[in-house]
Amino acid sequence: MTKRIYTGCFIALLLLVAASCKKPDFEAEQQAQATGTISDYLNNNFDLSLFAAAVRKAGLMDSLDQAAATFTVMAPTNSALNKDSVFNPSDFDHWPEDSLRYFVRTHILSSKLFYSDVPLSSDNRYSNLNGVQLYLSRSNAANGTVPFTVNGVNVIKESSLSTTTTARFGATQLNGVVYPLPNTIKVYPGTVQAFLQSRPYFSHLITGLKKFGYWEQMGSDGPFTVFAPSDSSFERRGMTLDSIGRMDINHYDPVVFGGYFLKPNHVFVTDMAQLPPVSGVLSLPFQTPSANYKLIMCQSAMGSGVGIVTAASASTSSLVIVSPYFSNPYGTQGTPFLGEPYWVLSLTTLNGAYINYTCSNGIVHLMADIVVMPEKVTK
Repeated sequence: MTKRIYTGCFIALLLLVAASCKKPDFEAEQQAQATGTISDYLNNNFDLSLFAAAVRKAGLMDSLDQAAATFTVMAPTNSALNKDSVFNPSDFDHWPEDSLRYFVRTHILSSKLFYSDVPLSSDNRYSNLNGVQLYLSRSNAANGTVPFTVNGVNVIKESSLSTTTTARFGATQLNGVVYPLPNTIKVYPGTVQAFLQSRPYFSHLITGLKKFGYWEQMGSDGPFTVFAPSDSSFERRGMTLDSIGRMDINHYDPVVFGGYFLKPNHVFVTDMAQLPPVSGVLSLPFQTPSANYKLIMCQSAMGSGVGIVTAASASTSSLVIVSPYFSNPYGTQGTPFLGEPYWVLSLTTLNGAYINYTCSNGIVHLMADIVVMPEKVTK
């Protein structure tokens, strides 16, 4: 009898110890502690006050207040909206009603999506309220620079008083999860061709793509990854609309404008940090339409740039650089993305400052300079 009591107590003690050592379910704890709706959270969070104003003006705040509903909100912070020249709620008064509603619905999914629900891979697709797919990527790569992104935008990590090093993302509410973003998600409902055509400051790039026979395919299925400098970048390098129009296509390798896009590829800059690098390889080569040239994107978090380098070899030890920065030290030879200084092109300093637009058939990255120097690719 005594033995049975002792054994029972011992088993109970083991169960108690096991329960105390069990890894806590952070998301379950958050759910249990949630007392308000997403609407409450947005209205009471100063850092998200501008996005809250957009939600109200778009007429969606009541929907986000329904406790029985389920949503996932990718909420740009005030500083993110400041980058888009929104500083006060009244700035949204200048937006067309349908554009504002599309913008807000771009950032909302109609289901509750926890961080741990997203597979450890790139470009997991989830439809937003506009019916457009967003690309969520999650990584547990050792460098940890970009563990969670949506359409190439870093998701801001939740602050914690705990000493744990495990990343925590998302504020759980009764009816869903809110993820703060340092940049707005930019989605264009048309093709990359339509996007470029809708912006008058891409006329030089469009002229070059037409000249070398690439323009028409930009409206096809793709996917494409386009690296788009503005007209001022070409002008700064002495390339005018007239001079581009007069280029002899027999004098230049087609990469002179074929180096501005990838097909079939759908590549966000942050993908380079999330993809596990092959041993000893610091960059990924992509084939351009020209058989003799590769377009290089770095995947190293230290030293190497994430700008674009077009080269005559896929080997990083024998690159023939044809970008404007060909004479720079290794790691800063690529063309910088818009908003990124060319002398610190590393993934550890790329914190969502660059801008990309996700289109129906690919991605357009805004560039700070041209990608290929014509005189470097003559036949």
